[in-house]
Amino acid sequence: MIYANINDSTTTFIRQNQYLDKAFKWLQKTDLTNLAVGRYDISDGIFVKIQEYNTKDEKKGRFENHQTHLDFHYLIKGAEITRVTKPDGLTEIDNALASPDDVAHYQRFTGPATSICLHPGDYIILFPEDAHEACLDLDVNEKPCKKAVIKVPIKLVQ
Repeated sequence: MIYANINDSTTTFIRQNQYLDKAFKWLQKTDLTNLAVGRYDISDGIFVKIQEYNTKDEKKGRFENHQTHLDFHYLIKGAEITRVTKPDGLTEIDNALASPDDVAHYQRFTGPATSICLHPGDYIILFPEDAHEACLDLDVNEKPCKKAVIKVPIKLVQ
């Protein structure tokens, strides 16, 4: 897992990978505030899903992870918590990692996890070993959010 802000020196380091650099260039040249919800292709199998939603109580969340893509969450608007843990010890409920959607969902998990607070300009890059539960409330109130979820084929960063 990598957590940073687009203006951090960490971003300069990450952009040394030509494919991650393409994702950052796309973020910087695109009017994200006015971009409609939907899927957008970048190149080389990299694509973006623009999502708008209200955050949810942790009790309504569920962990997931992906095997063939990095899951790169960039917050455009709002504030949320993403919890991250290792998938070892989680119980998969749909055996879907081999599906075209490349996502496995897990039974409710209340064990130890790292909580990351995301604000506009922050991002988290999640690897196959990072089960994550996103879109969670910072407090007891739902907040409207807008996020770019960039999917980068794992083979491009190995």
